[in-house]
Amino acid sequence: MNREVMPRVSVGVPTFNCADTLPRTIESVLGQTFADFELIVSDNASEDSTEELCRRYTVSDRRIRYSRQPTTLSALENFRFVLEQARAPYFMWLAADDYLLPPMLDRAVEVLDARPEVVCAVPRTELVAADGTRHAARGTFPLLDDPAQNLCRFLVDPSDNSRLFGLYRRDVICHLVPSHTYYAADWAMAAATLRYGKHVELPEVLLVREVGDPVKYYRTVDELAGGPLDRVFPLAPFTRAVLGRFAVSRRPGVLYALLRINVIHHLQYSQYRYPRYGRIACRVSAGVERLVSGVERLVTRTGRMLKG
Repeated sequence: MNREVMPRVSVGVPTFNCADTLPRTIESVLGQTFADFELIVSDNASEDSTEELCRRYTVSDRRIRYSRQPTTLSALENFRFVLEQARAPYFMWLAADDYLLPPMLDRAVEVLDARPEVVCAVPRTELVAADGTRHAARGTFPLLDDPAQNLCRFLVDPSDNSRLFGLYRRDVICHLVPSHTYYAADWAMAAATLRYGKHVELPEVLLVREVGDPVKYYRTVDELAGGPLDRVFPLAPFTRAVLGRFAVSRRPGVLYALLRINVIHHLQYSQYRYPRYGRIACRVSAGVERLVSGVERLVTRTGRMLKG
Protein backbone atom coordinates (compact mmCIF):
# COMPACT_ATOMS: atom_id res chain seq x y z
CA MET A 1 0.00 0.00 0.00
CA ASN A 2 1.34 3.45 -0.96
CA ARG A 3 1.65 5.84 1.94
CA GLU A 4 1.51 9.60 1.38
CA VAL A 5 4.86 11.25 2.00
CA MET A 6 4.55 14.34 4.18
CA PRO A 7 6.53 17.44 3.24
CA ARG A 8 9.04 18.85 5.71
CA VAL A 9 7.84 22.47 5.40
CA SER A 10 4.41 24.02 4.93
CA VAL A 11 4.18 27.60 3.66
CA GLY A 12 0.77 29.23 4.19
CA VAL A 13 -0.29 32.19 2.04
CA PRO A 14 -3.61 33.81 3.03
CA THR A 15 -4.68 36.18 0.26
CA PHE A 16 -7.46 38.58 -0.67
CA ASN A 17 -7.51 40.56 -3.92
CA CYS A 18 -3.72 40.40 -4.35
CA ALA A 19 -3.57 39.18 -7.96
CA ASP A 20 -0.98 41.85 -8.77
CA THR A 21 1.58 40.64 -6.22
CA LEU A 22 0.60 37.02 -5.58
CA PRO A 23 2.52 35.58 -8.58
CA ARG A 24 5.74 37.07 -7.23
CA THR A 25 5.00 35.56 -3.81
CA ILE A 26 4.29 32.11 -5.25
CA GLU A 27 7.32 32.18 -7.55
CA SER A 28 9.54 33.08 -4.59
CA VAL A 29 8.44 29.89 -2.83
CA LEU A 30 8.73 27.71 -5.94
CA GLY A 31 12.24 29.12 -6.45
CA GLN A 32 13.53 27.99 -3.06
CA THR A 33 16.71 25.91 -2.99
CA PHE A 34 14.90 23.70 -0.44
CA ALA A 35 12.31 21.76 -2.43
CA ASP A 36 10.54 19.54 0.14
CA PHE A 37 7.60 21.83 0.90
CA GLU A 38 3.90 22.31 0.32
CA LEU A 39 2.47 25.72 -0.53
CA ILE A 40 -1.04 26.34 0.83
CA VAL A 41 -2.91 29.28 -0.69
CA SER A 42 -6.22 30.33 0.85
CA ASP A 43 -8.17 32.70 -1.39
CA ASN A 44 -10.48 34.72 0.86
CA ALA A 45 -13.28 35.01 -1.76
CA SER A 46 -11.22 37.42 -3.87
CA GLU A 47 -13.00 39.50 -6.48
CA ASP A 48 -10.02 39.85 -8.83
CA SER A 49 -8.22 37.23 -10.95
CA THR A 50 -6.69 35.42 -7.94
CA GLU A 51 -8.64 32.20 -8.53
CA GLU A 52 -7.68 31.94 -12.18
CA LEU A 53 -3.96 32.44 -11.62
CA CYS A 54 -3.88 30.07 -8.62
CA ARG A 55 -5.56 27.28 -10.57
CA ARG A 56 -2.96 27.69 -13.31
CA TYR A 57 -0.20 27.31 -10.73
CA THR A 58 -1.75 24.16 -9.23
CA VAL A 59 -1.66 22.51 -12.64
CA SER A 60 2.02 23.32 -13.12
CA ASP A 61 3.25 22.33 -9.63
CA ARG A 62 1.67 19.61 -7.49
CA ARG A 63 3.19 21.05 -4.30
CA ILE A 64 0.62 23.87 -4.42
CA ARG A 65 -2.70 23.35 -2.60
CA TYR A 66 -5.30 25.99 -3.41
CA SER A 67 -8.54 26.64 -1.52
CA ARG A 68 -11.14 29.28 -2.27
CA GLN A 69 -13.29 30.40 0.65
CA PRO A 70 -17.02 30.52 -0.21
CA THR A 71 -17.49 33.66 1.89
CA THR A 72 -15.06 36.25 3.18
CA LEU A 73 -13.36 35.36 6.45
CA SER A 74 -11.59 37.73 8.79
CA ALA A 75 -7.86 38.06 8.14
CA LEU A 76 -7.18 36.12 11.35
CA GLU A 77 -9.50 33.30 10.29
CA ASN A 78 -7.75 33.07 6.94
CA PHE A 79 -4.36 32.91 8.67
CA ARG A 80 -5.73 30.16 10.92
CA PHE A 81 -7.08 28.23 7.92
CA VAL A 82 -3.72 27.85 6.17
CA LEU A 83 -2.14 26.74 9.44
CA GLU A 84 -4.86 24.13 10.02
CA GLN A 85 -4.31 22.78 6.51
CA ALA A 86 -0.56 22.37 7.06
CA ARG A 87 0.90 18.86 7.34
CA ALA A 88 4.63 19.46 7.75
CA PRO A 89 6.50 19.69 11.07
CA TYR A 90 7.76 23.18 10.13
CA PHE A 91 5.40 26.01 9.14
CA MET A 92 5.59 29.64 8.07
CA TRP A 93 3.13 32.29 7.00
CA LEU A 94 3.90 34.41 3.97
CA ALA A 95 1.80 37.45 3.10
CA ALA A 96 0.56 37.67 -0.48
CA ASP A 97 2.48 40.90 -1.12
CA ASP A 98 5.78 39.66 0.37
CA TYR A 99 8.41 37.36 -1.07
CA LEU A 100 11.30 35.12 -0.06
CA LEU A 101 14.85 34.97 -1.34
CA PRO A 102 15.92 31.52 -2.61
CA PRO A 103 17.95 30.26 0.41
CA MET A 104 15.31 31.12 3.04
CA LEU A 105 13.86 27.66 3.71
CA ASP A 106 17.24 25.95 3.45
CA ARG A 107 18.76 28.24 6.09
CA ALA A 108 15.78 28.04 8.44
CA VAL A 109 15.35 24.26 8.24
CA GLU A 110 19.05 23.81 8.97
CA VAL A 111 18.67 25.76 12.22
CA LEU A 112 15.52 23.97 13.41
CA ASP A 113 16.97 20.56 12.55
CA ALA A 114 20.16 21.23 14.49
CA ARG A 115 18.79 23.06 17.54
CA PRO A 116 15.77 21.51 19.29
CA GLU A 117 15.62 24.39 21.79
CA VAL A 118 14.77 26.81 18.95
CA VAL A 119 11.10 27.21 18.00
CA CYS A 120 11.50 29.92 15.36
CA ALA A 121 14.14 30.76 12.75
CA VAL A 122 13.40 34.25 11.48
CA PRO A 123 15.24 35.85 8.56
CA ARG A 124 16.51 39.36 8.52
CA THR A 125 13.88 41.31 6.64
CA GLU A 126 13.76 44.30 4.34
CA LEU A 127 10.70 46.56 4.37
CA VAL A 128 9.57 48.35 1.21
CA ALA A 129 7.43 51.47 1.59
CA ALA A 130 4.78 52.64 -0.88
CA ASP A 131 7.24 55.13 -2.41
CA GLY A 132 9.78 52.37 -3.04
CA THR A 133 12.20 53.29 -0.26
CA ARG A 134 13.67 50.34 1.64
CA HIS A 135 14.93 49.89 5.16
CA ALA A 136 15.82 47.02 7.44
CA ALA A 137 13.11 45.63 9.69
CA ARG A 138 13.79 45.99 13.41
CA GLY A 139 11.58 43.13 14.55
CA THR A 140 13.75 40.07 13.81
CA PHE A 141 16.32 40.37 16.60
CA PRO A 142 17.37 37.05 18.24
CA LEU A 143 15.86 35.91 21.55
CA LEU A 144 18.28 33.37 23.02
CA ASP A 145 18.01 33.69 26.83
CA ASP A 146 15.51 32.12 29.26
CA PRO A 147 11.77 32.64 28.56
CA ALA A 148 11.30 35.59 30.93
CA GLN A 149 14.36 37.47 29.63
CA ASN A 150 13.35 36.77 26.05
CA LEU A 151 9.87 38.12 26.67
CA CYS A 152 11.25 41.27 28.31
CA ARG A 153 13.54 41.82 25.33
CA PHE A 154 10.67 41.25 22.91
CA LEU A 155 8.45 43.72 24.76
CA VAL A 156 11.03 46.52 24.61
CA ASP A 157 10.01 47.02 20.97
CA PRO A 158 8.24 44.28 18.99
CA SER A 159 8.30 46.83 16.18
CA ASP A 160 7.18 45.45 12.81
CA ASN A 161 7.07 41.92 14.30
CA SER A 162 8.56 40.40 11.15
CA ARG A 163 9.35 37.40 13.35
CA LEU A 164 5.75 36.28 12.83
CA PHE A 165 6.86 35.33 9.31
CA GLY A 166 9.72 33.13 10.44
CA LEU A 167 9.76 29.35 10.17
CA TYR A 168 8.17 27.75 13.27
CA ARG A 169 7.75 24.31 14.69
CA ARG A 170 4.13 23.67 13.76
CA ASP A 171 3.31 21.81 16.97
CA VAL A 172 4.16 25.02 18.89
CA ILE A 173 2.34 27.57 16.77
CA CYS A 174 -0.75 25.49 15.95
CA HIS A 175 -2.57 26.19 19.25
CA LEU A 176 -1.50 29.83 19.65
CA VAL A 177 -3.74 31.55 17.09
CA PRO A 178 -6.21 33.72 19.05
CA SER A 179 -9.88 32.84 19.01
CA HIS A 180 -10.83 36.38 17.94
CA THR A 181 -9.21 39.39 16.33
CA TYR A 182 -7.75 42.19 18.43
CA TYR A 183 -5.08 44.84 18.03
CA ALA A 184 -1.55 43.32 18.22
CA ALA A 185 -2.83 39.73 18.11
CA ASP A 186 0.26 38.93 16.02
CA TRP A 187 2.47 40.21 18.85
CA ALA A 188 0.61 37.98 21.29
CA MET A 189 1.24 34.90 19.13
CA ALA A 190 4.93 35.67 18.82
CA ALA A 191 5.23 36.35 22.56
CA ALA A 192 3.45 33.10 23.42
CA THR A 193 5.93 31.00 21.41
CA LEU A 194 8.69 32.14 23.77
CA ARG A 195 7.27 29.84 26.46
CA TYR A 196 8.39 26.92 24.30
CA GLY A 197 11.82 27.93 23.08
CA LYS A 198 14.16 30.46 21.56
CA HIS A 199 14.13 32.55 18.38
CA VAL A 200 17.18 32.58 16.12
CA GLU A 201 17.77 35.40 13.64
CA LEU A 202 19.21 34.20 10.33
CA PRO A 203 22.17 36.39 9.36
CA GLU A 204 20.96 37.25 5.85
CA VAL A 205 18.10 39.29 4.44
CA LEU A 206 15.86 36.51 3.10
CA LEU A 207 12.40 38.09 3.32
CA VAL A 208 11.09 41.26 1.68
CA ARG A 209 7.86 42.77 2.98
CA GLU A 210 5.68 45.60 1.74
CA VAL A 211 4.51 48.00 4.45
CA GLY A 212 1.49 50.26 4.46
CA ASP A 213 0.50 53.58 6.01
CA PRO A 214 1.20 53.52 9.79
CA VAL A 215 -2.09 55.37 10.38
CA LYS A 216 -4.00 52.23 9.38
CA TYR A 217 -2.84 50.58 12.60
CA TYR A 218 -4.42 53.32 14.69
CA ARG A 219 -7.63 52.95 12.69
CA THR A 220 -7.51 49.27 13.54
CA VAL A 221 -7.65 50.19 17.23
CA ASP A 222 -10.98 51.93 16.64
CA GLU A 223 -12.31 49.04 14.56
CA LEU A 224 -11.36 46.27 16.99
CA ALA A 225 -11.77 47.93 20.39
CA GLY A 226 -13.98 45.87 22.68
CA GLY A 227 -14.72 48.75 25.04
CA PRO A 228 -13.54 52.16 26.31
CA LEU A 229 -10.41 50.73 27.97
CA ASP A 230 -9.26 49.19 24.69
CA ARG A 231 -9.53 52.59 23.01
CA VAL A 232 -7.52 54.38 25.67
CA PHE A 233 -4.96 51.58 26.00
CA PRO A 234 -4.75 49.82 22.61
CA LEU A 235 -2.59 47.01 24.01
CA ALA A 236 -5.07 46.07 26.76
CA PRO A 237 -6.38 43.03 24.80
CA PHE A 238 -2.80 42.01 24.01
CA THR A 239 -1.87 42.28 27.70
CA ARG A 240 -4.89 40.25 28.79
CA ALA A 241 -3.97 37.52 26.31
CA VAL A 242 -0.30 37.43 27.32
CA LEU A 243 -1.04 37.25 31.05
CA GLY A 244 -4.22 35.20 30.73
CA ARG A 245 -4.69 32.73 27.90
CA PHE A 246 -1.00 32.40 27.05
CA ALA A 247 0.09 32.40 30.72
CA VAL A 248 3.55 33.81 30.14
CA SER A 249 5.95 34.64 32.96
CA ARG A 250 4.74 37.21 35.52
CA ARG A 251 8.16 38.12 36.85
CA PRO A 252 8.54 41.78 37.86
CA GLY A 253 10.66 42.51 34.79
CA VAL A 254 7.94 41.18 32.48
CA LEU A 255 5.21 43.15 34.26
CA TYR A 256 7.29 46.32 34.02
CA ALA A 257 7.92 45.71 30.30
CA LEU A 258 4.18 45.23 29.73
CA LEU A 259 3.37 48.42 31.65
CA ARG A 260 5.96 50.37 29.68
CA ILE A 261 4.79 49.22 26.26
CA ASN A 262 1.16 49.90 27.19
CA VAL A 263 2.05 53.47 28.13
CA ILE A 264 4.03 53.97 24.91
CA HIS A 265 1.16 52.81 22.71
CA HIS A 266 -1.33 54.83 24.75
CA LEU A 267 0.75 57.91 24.01
CA GLN A 268 1.19 57.09 20.32
CA TYR A 269 -2.52 56.46 19.84
CA SER A 270 -3.41 59.61 21.82
CA GLN A 271 -1.27 61.73 19.50
CA TYR A 272 -3.32 60.39 16.59
CA ARG A 273 -6.79 60.49 18.20
CA TYR A 274 -6.43 63.27 20.83
CA PRO A 275 -3.55 65.48 19.60
CA ARG A 276 -3.61 68.13 22.37
CA TYR A 277 -3.69 65.60 25.21
CA GLY A 278 -1.19 63.42 23.35
CA ARG A 279 1.39 66.22 23.13
CA ILE A 280 1.09 67.04 26.84
CA ALA A 281 1.18 63.40 27.89
CA CYS A 282 4.27 62.75 25.76
CA ARG A 283 6.14 65.62 27.42
CA VAL A 284 5.23 64.33 30.88
CA SER A 285 6.18 60.78 29.92
CA ALA A 286 9.53 61.93 28.52
CA GLY A 287 10.30 63.65 31.81
CA VAL A 288 9.39 60.54 33.80
CA GLU A 289 11.50 58.40 31.47
CA ARG A 290 14.51 60.66 32.01
CA LEU A 291 13.99 60.54 35.77
CA VAL A 292 13.75 56.74 35.80
CA SER A 293 16.86 56.45 33.60
CA GLY A 294 18.74 58.75 35.95
CA VAL A 295 17.76 56.68 38.98
CA GLU A 296 18.79 53.47 37.21
CA ARG A 297 22.21 54.95 36.35
CA LEU A 298 22.66 56.11 39.95
CA VAL A 299 21.77 52.66 41.31
CA THR A 300 24.19 51.03 38.86
CA ARG A 301 27.06 53.37 39.82
CA THR A 302 26.36 52.90 43.53
CA GLY A 303 26.38 49.12 43.13
CA ARG A 304 29.73 49.24 41.33
CA MET A 305 31.22 51.44 44.03
CA LEU A 306 30.03 49.07 46.77
CA LYS A 307 31.49 46.09 44.93
CA GLY A 308 34.75 47.93 44.36
